[in-house]
Amino acid sequence: MSNINIEVKGYVEKVIDRMVEENYAKTKTEAVRLALFEFDQMHGLTDDELYAVAANKMLKEIAKGKEKIHKFG
Repeated sequence: MSNINIEVKGYVEKVIDRMVEENYAKTKTEAVRLALFEFDQMHGLTDDELYAVAANKMLKEIAKGKEKIHKFG
């Protein structure tokens, strides 16, 4: 996995902060990952196989108790 440092200001900063405040994400990094994931799901930039691998990894983390989930509704 790549590590990058980005600086966000203005609108993007407010969206990321709000995602954390509203508990859509635990951290700003997670908020960025979630936004990128959703963008990919909307625009189909990656293969379904990559999505399946990521989803399986996340499910394993949840099952081990390493990743928490929030129910929205």
